[in-house]
Amino acid sequence: MMVKNIDDFTQEKTCVYKGETYSVRDNGAVMRHSRDVGRKRKCDDCWTFGTSVDDKGFLSFGVAKVQQIVATAFLGSPPLLQYVVFHKNYDKQDNRISNLAWVTKFEFKILQPNVQAQLRIISGENKIEKILSDFEQYKALLPKNLLWMRFVSQEEADECLQKYIDLKFSTPQEREKLDWNSPVSQEKVKTLNSDFHESLTPKAVVRGNMIPSYFPCCLQEEAENPLLAYYEKLQPGNVYYMNSHYKTLILEAAFYEEKQQIIVKCESGDGENAIKPWSVGIITYENGLYVHSLYKTCFEKDSADKYFTILQGKEWTGGDVFDDFC
Repeated sequence: MMVKNIDDFTQEKTCVYKGETYSVRDNGAVMRHSRDVGRKRKCDDCWTFGTSVDDKGFLSFGVAKVQQIVATAFLGSPPLLQYVVFHKNYDKQDNRISNLAWVTKFEFKILQPNVQAQLRIISGENKIEKILSDFEQYKALLPKNLLWMRFVSQEEADECLQKYIDLKFSTPQEREKLDWNSPVSQEKVKTLNSDFHESLTPKAVVRGNMIPSYFPCCLQEEAENPLLAYYEKLQPGNVYYMNSHYKTLILEAAFYEEKQQIIVKCESGDGENAIKPWSVGIITYENGLYVHSLYKTCFEKDSADKYFTILQGKEWTGGDVFDDFC
């Protein structure tokens, strides 16, 4: 557990949890208020990070888990009773609100490295992304301790996939800014442009129709120059977007400042199995959202090279390409 100063905080809130009133700080400290009637209890009205550690390593305050008190104060009550608190950096005693999120029991389990290792062994599949994107296929292979997952829908598995990708492609600092409990409002997207569609990543929208997809590199934190900051994360080999059917990998990205857009050249992560393995996309920033447009899918890489070059306002000297005629 990281050493923390109980008085080092920026926000303080009050909540009621299991009939008790608490003051809660964003650094993970809690204070139980004394009751209006009866004797004052030993730990009442005193700030603490927890009075004990339970058998699973979580900090507790009496019979209550501290992370649940903190999450309730800052994130509100869980959507359903099946939701539990997840520590994004896997430190069970780091209850800073930036490290906490409400997740389903299924998500909580799948996001644990030991469960991921178990799933890899029983499935023979090395990529958790593949298992989650086609979860129905793997249900019959679940071991006895995970049989309850047979009732999990593909939609729930897709939601879990987003969180898995977020964690996999985020730095420790970026993990703290992941806001899984405040997705982009569908109504906000509709009022911006009728052609916009929500993706499965907050702040990322799609212009035109596309299978609901994740954009793991999409910037979540505030930036002075949002497009430039996003561009710097679009490194070759990173996943540009992925969904339950396929994923695309970044070959090259260019920040075209004059027209305030990013041009991205990609290849299919499915290799030779893709009908059109190469594609070129455009990213703009509009009203606080990153708008992703698919410019062209291509049969040949030369075609993607041409469109990627032209979109930057540069001269293409390679002549006609196959996809010009398709």
